[in-house]
Amino acid sequence: MKKLWFGAVIIILGLWIWLSALGVPYIAFSKNWPLLLVALGVYIIVRRVRKTARRRRRSARVIIDKLEKGGINVEEAINKMKGAGNE
Repeated sequence: MKKLWFGAVIIILGLWIWLSALGVPYIAFSKNWPLLLVALGVYIIVRRVRKTARRRRRSARVIIDKLEKGGINVEEAINKMKGAGNE
């Protein structure tokens, strides 16, 4: 996934510089380069949120499996589900 992201950034950066060299309006790299930082920040935040959500879903599956197998009772499962995001 990192290689895909890096490739997309290189393509977008190359297109941006090429179009600004051709004089396409509103794409002047010298003025709009901070947009790259904004895009990188959005990517980092989205990736972190997805990773946290995935971890919570995985924790919930483990707790439900233990509950179904009789390894824990309902009260323990509820308490663990409430604290699943804190682990």
